[in-house]
Amino acid sequence: AVFTWTNLLVVVVELEGSEQEALDLVALVTNVVLEEHYLIVGVVVVVDPGVIPINSRGEKQRMHLRDGFLADQLDPIYVAYN
Repeated sequence: AVFTWTNLLVVVVELEGSEQEALDLVALVTNVVLEEHYLIVGVVVVVDPGVIPINSRGEKQRMHLRDGFLADQLDPIYVAYN
């Protein structure tokens, strides 16, 4: 899921894995977003599966996710500020 915070692009990804795998995923996400969308990722947040809120239609609720990020309620596996 993606949202903006101040002038930063924030990407939140779910991962069932170790902190090392999260670190590897951060580099991958950052590079893919840059190559595919020409955007610089400001923050990558890696969370456990099920943390990203979805509605009854299966759509990600980005504003709820953003609120959780701002309130430091996501309990991330890893956070990278680029």
